[in-house]
Amino acid sequence: MLSALRFSLLLSLLLCGAAQAFTLQDLQQQLSAHQTVQGDVQQRRFLRSLEQPLISEGTFVMQAQKGLLWETRSPIASLIRITPDGMTQKDSAGNWQPLQQQGAGSQSQIRLFMDLLAGNTRALSGQFDLSLQGDAGDWTLTLGPTSSILKQIFQRIVIRGGQTVNQVTLSETQGDRTEILFSNLRLDQPLPADARHALEH
Repeated sequence: MLSALRFSLLLSLLLCGAAQAFTLQDLQQQLSAHQTVQGDVQQRRFLRSLEQPLISEGTFVMQAQKGLLWETRSPIASLIRITPDGMTQKDSAGNWQPLQQQGAGSQSQIRLFMDLLAGNTRALSGQFDLSLQGDAGDWTLTLGPTSSILKQIFQRIVIRGGQTVNQVTLSETQGDRTEILFSNLRLDQPLPADARHALEH
């Protein structure tokens, strides 16, 4: 009787754990629940040829169904906009110009961040094998590239977060690494007027 009771208790715990498992669908729903996400971002680029990382800092603003603004403030100022119409960069005259092809690597990274911040795991699963660990408050998503092109660039991508994305680490096949840290995150807060205007026009 005691063994049967222990077995029943163990089975109940296993079934309960399985029912509460944090899935990719849960992650997508959690990340896509917010209409706006904005905050600060720091990018650290670790190159094999340099002893110290290259660091850039800036801000980002994302609005659901509208797009993403990615502003670098140092060491070189730039502002990139991604909308359903494409990717543009603001020039010195204040006009939006199509992003040049030489920035293709950066474009891919920004598109990746947009998919992550928006919780678009479906889009990611078309390019990567996804492995999720943790729970809603502390999760890690590992992306293994599946296409031959991505395999030439990335060894793996690791994303960590909670209510939203906190860190992205891109490990490249040649040994270089990029870490993107998100901080001072503000969810569903009113956007600055200039950001709202940029995303709606």
